[in-house]
Amino acid sequence: MTVEQGVLPGLVPARRPRPRREPEIAAENPVAIVTLDLSTPHLDRTFDYLVPAKWDALAQPGVRMRAGFGGRSVTGFIVGRREQSDHPGKLAPIARVPSGLPLLTAGLWRLAQAVAARQAGVVADVLRLAIPMAHIETEQRLAGLETEPNGDALFGGETPRPVKAARRIGRPVTGPTSLDGYIGRLEDWLGLPGSDPSPPGEPRRLGEPNPTGDPKPPGPRAVWNYLPAEDLPNGLVRAVHAVVQAGRQALVVAPSERMVGRMADWFGPGLNVARLVAGDGPSARLEGYWAAASGMADVLVGTRAAAYAPLARPGLLVLLEDGDPALDEPHAPYPPTRTVMTVRAGQDGCALLLPGLTRSVEAHALIEAGWMQPVTIPRPTVRSATPAISAPTSEDLGSEGMTASTRLPSAAFRIIRDGLEHGPVLVQVPSARHEVFGLSRTAADLGRAFAGVTVKRSAAVPGVIDRVEAEPRLMIATRGAEPIAEGGYAAAVLLDGGSLIARPALDASIDALRAWMNAASLVRAAGRVMLVGSAGGVAVQAFIRWDPAGLAARELAERRELGLPPATKAVVLYGERMDAADLLGRVKLPPGAKTVPGPEQTVVLLPLRQAQAGLAAIRAAVRARSISRSGGLVRVKVDARLD
Repeated sequence: MTVEQGVLPGLVPARRPRPRREPEIAAENPVAIVTLDLSTPHLDRTFDYLVPAKWDALAQPGVRMRAGFGGRSVTGFIVGRREQSDHPGKLAPIARVPSGLPLLTAGLWRLAQAVAARQAGVVADVLRLAIPMAHIETEQRLAGLETEPNGDALFGGETPRPVKAARRIGRPVTGPTSLDGYIGRLEDWLGLPGSDPSPPGEPRRLGEPNPTGDPKPPGPRAVWNYLPAEDLPNGLVRAVHAVVQAGRQALVVAPSERMVGRMADWFGPGLNVARLVAGDGPSARLEGYWAAASGMADVLVGTRAAAYAPLARPGLLVLLEDGDPALDEPHAPYPPTRTVMTVRAGQDGCALLLPGLTRSVEAHALIEAGWMQPVTIPRPTVRSATPAISAPTSEDLGSEGMTASTRLPSAAFRIIRDGLEHGPVLVQVPSARHEVFGLSRTAADLGRAFAGVTVKRSAAVPGVIDRVEAEPRLMIATRGAEPIAEGGYAAAVLLDGGSLIARPALDASIDALRAWMNAASLVRAAGRVMLVGSAGGVAVQAFIRWDPAGLAARELAERRELGLPPATKAVVLYGERMDAADLLGRVKLPPGAKTVPGPEQTVVLLPLRQAQAGLAAIRAAVRARSISRSGGLVRVKVDARLD
């Protein structure tokens, strides 16, 4: 064997690497501006890539793509095409465009940037929350839709034309019930048929044409504390139908999949209704998302992530129970769903409705700031539509002797006994697993006390029941798992009322009122509700009077005096105290800002007028620490709940 020079005997010379063949590049606008799925703060910007000719037709603004970055393959979205790049070095080519489906619209791109700025976060994190995860087979199937110039929802001004109609769900619109007493006020703000035009200087009525020009005039914005029974479905159905008749779309976001499922029965069969919930899986989520973005759906109903879903013809945004903790985003950059919806309403100039049995302090702050308006319900209407509520303290029950201090006093037994003569009775408990006060122990005690009565349980374990029959029975349910009773419950007893108020949380009173009112709203207007185990207080009085607005107003006034959110902007830095101090050492906080350090979290309270400047400074400091790679991780949460 002949040994080549420079090679030791017995070794085979290494093959020379083949020269890499450069792909043919698109002839027109060969540079793609892309946003990559990178959570690194200092990489929160767009990048330029070359568009290979084979991907030219698919690589349009808004579509998902894949490219190399830092030695690995990264997904992202194309946000633009142009002729030349400002980058001085050599550009890498896009590796793949899987479907050509434009999932990122121009409106969503603006929304993601605005939300990231408000949350001192990264745009890629917002897009990860907003756009359903990739399911290439579904995307390729949906990409087969034809397109025509009809609107401005997508980059480039094209809205897809549906090949086939979306799935129809729902039932015919029902007539009003107790909503009649104040439907005129709701119609005034939503511009429903038969209402008078809004006075000069007030927001546009829903359904009016949106004049051209920037900025867009605001749509109506209302906070609506609806009453029990049919008020919410009837009012919401009227609003949605008004939007659709005006040629627009509606987006309805609820705190739970359970509530989304109930809403599917509300809208009439003449509407194309799509849904977007995490539990449906990636393919179904993409279908619901695309139905809204393409204009196929008249209405999109969904949970937290649906708040971002683009609408081809935005008309109405609805966020149910905006203060519900289920609407708090647990993933970076942790934007509250209320923030997403209010930013969208401002950018799109469309209507915004916040319906809820209770009223969050944040929603009341928007009312007092003049940004939203309340739908006022006359007190006689409230009294006629709600059950009789009592909340006796141990002093009130003193005449009952030893049972006054027990968990189930004689007065509660009497309400249960009398209620069982007319229908099912609800008993709400705070916990399913507590050995003494939990679901099983309560069910066992009441089963012995009311022998011969059917006792059912509803909780995460053994399982949540959605509906129960109208026959007399006892339903023991944990908070949030209360089933709907056919015709309503005849009575309800809410146990351990003081446990929620006693929580060391800023929103303890509001959350307690929400739990109580959610249960009481399932009781007939002629029924009775008793709250047991409370020590009185403003939340209990608001419950007895059915006055969520009064409690929210009082809470807001107290927080203003103390300098607490929403009277200030709260920024919580989660991490070691030294790391939080290092981050804040790079920030010039505005005058009036306060810092409350802690061992695992540091709270920064910013004056509202300087809040955006303070958030921008904190965001810049996070990027600076990312570049220098100094210290440990510090997570930034804006508008986080303070416990």
